[in-house]
Amino acid sequence: MFSPRKLIHFYTLIFVALTFILSSCSERSEYGDASDYEKTGAAEHIRPTISSVSPTDNSTFNSPATTVAVIFSEAMSTGTITSNTSDTSCSGSFQLSSDNFSTCIKMSAAPSASNSDKTFTATPADNLSAGTTFKLQLTTSVNDTSSNSLASTYISDGFTTTPSGSGTIKGSVKQNNGSALSGVSVSYSLYGSTVTPDNTTTDNNGDFSRSSLNLGIYTLTYAKSGYNDASLSATLATDNQTLVVATLTQIANTCSAGTISGTIKDAVSGSAVSGVSLSLRSGMNVTSGTIVATSTTDNSGNYSFSNMSAGWYTVQTSKSGYTDAKFNVYSCGNQNGQNANISTTLSSGSMRIVLTWQGSKDLDTHLEIPCTSGTCSGSNTADKSHLWYGVNQSAAVTYTGVSTNDYHLYTDIVSTGDYVTLDQDNTNGSGTASRTGPETITISRIRSGTYRYHVHNYDDSGDNTSTLAASGASVAVYYNDATTTFNVRNTAGDLWTVFDFDNSSGITAIDTMGSEANPGNVDNH
Repeated sequence: MFSPRKLIHFYTLIFVALTFILSSCSERSEYGDASDYEKTGAAEHIRPTISSVSPTDNSTFNSPATTVAVIFSEAMSTGTITSNTSDTSCSGSFQLSSDNFSTCIKMSAAPSASNSDKTFTATPADNLSAGTTFKLQLTTSVNDTSSNSLASTYISDGFTTTPSGSGTIKGSVKQNNGSALSGVSVSYSLYGSTVTPDNTTTDNNGDFSRSSLNLGIYTLTYAKSGYNDASLSATLATDNQTLVVATLTQIANTCSAGTISGTIKDAVSGSAVSGVSLSLRSGMNVTSGTIVATSTTDNSGNYSFSNMSAGWYTVQTSKSGYTDAKFNVYSCGNQNGQNANISTTLSSGSMRIVLTWQGSKDLDTHLEIPCTSGTCSGSNTADKSHLWYGVNQSAAVTYTGVSTNDYHLYTDIVSTGDYVTLDQDNTNGSGTASRTGPETITISRIRSGTYRYHVHNYDDSGDNTSTLAASGASVAVYYNDATTTFNVRNTAGDLWTVFDFDNSSGITAIDTMGSEANPGNVDNH
């Protein structure tokens, strides 16, 4: 017989045992432990997604011979990634089209897998049409290795191929002392393929030119005995274009590694900009490919890259609220003062023009404005159709703590609330190693009519010398999320008429050199 006390102990033991058994059952099943089920069961029901595509969405000037790739978030079942290899129908799960998938591009073979079956690459059977936008579509018939499909059909934003046509690339090469460097071999490759005949040679003025080049993205390689090879990226964008690339200073092969440093400032306020992320790549004007170093500006806008091999590099900037920009720097021992200016993001329909240069001369920026309100002609002090530094404009407004002689503001040029401002004026340079300026103009709202932009060498007005050409002057035009860059050509003259702009035809390069003794008459050119 059990006593009441023994019964209580007996039932307590039974209760504890049942609790343990039930707990174990809750954590185990025919699938194993709960954690195992989460890994082998729940995870099997996660649908794959698209991580990235190549060419990237909204990219332009892609080679007509490009391949197309997609990267998935996980390993995929290779048999479900198919494409049409027989005709232009939109069959298969991997489709490329230029007409919203009414027809599709014939592929040379089924997409090939790599990256542990996460990346799939397909090659069109023929070169893609020039100047055409293509979109990539992945249907829900693509599955991962657990038979999970995409949640919905994926369609990319698309990429655009290079238009057809041809143009000319010109440039100049000089030594570190500023004198011309002849006998430099300049070779050209288009999308990585060497152009034949593959090189030109700089003349006694350090100049080179190559015409009848197909449009697209080129890499120019500069070589001469006794100097480091250098490379520069350049894009021929429009038919019959003459593209003047930045003058290259060829670096002697005796140069050692060193530190590249400088300061990043706001192109309008002139204030240092902190927290700018900087990426460094080898070569000039290079904005893709391997990043060799990174940096971030400090509270004073300063940056540095240490122990960089002798040669040219491209710095690409990134900061919220600012337009991404690039500028070229070089290493030959320690090189400081390699400064740059960045522009805040503009509202749609606004334009900003930023001039920078090297040396000690005072370059001035001049803008002809399609003025329809107030005084649009007449004396220099009253003419609201010509914005420049050289006079005390009657329409100028004093900014806090700044003289009206330094900053000009025109209002109501075409309609109420229009602003055209000379935001910064820089009177001289600070040595050949430093980028100086800027001279900055902002147009709050582009209106109908033609704008014309000039750069004038104020210090050498009317002298028609080569000082402006030797300054390496560069003009960046920010408009509607695009940046257009102009580089001064190696031609004598103290007045560089750079471009026209109107709403119907956009930016039209003029790129002529002339001479003007009176700054007030620059708008006559």
